[in-house]
Amino acid sequence: MHPLGLSARFSAEQHAEVNIEVHKIHAALEPILIGMTVPVRYVIASGEALGSRDDLQEQMRATLVPVLERNSNLGVSAKVASNHGSVLRRDFPAVAESVREVAALDQRHP
Repeated sequence: MHPLGLSARFSAEQHAEVNIEVHKIHAALEPILIGMTVPVRYVIASGEALGSRDDLQEQMRATLVPVLERNSNLGVSAKVASNHGSVLRRDFPAVAESVREVAALDQRHP
């Protein structure tokens, strides 16, 4: 991808740092997520990110569990094999199904 200009020009370490920062931001959003009154569904990418080591990605994903437990409006529609960078390209059917799921919930609770 890099020779074609279709990838970020980060080192593996920079990619890892960005991913960690994004998860920290997500954790800081916990009060907002807990207060959500509309249905929200996640499609969780289970693949490892570039530059990730050990089970770091899974540890970061686990930060979502307490939020899901505290707000019944939040849920996981699917956990897919892609990593976060390829989920829309590879697992778009799961994303589409998640959208349909939320739309169906919205129809039942106007």
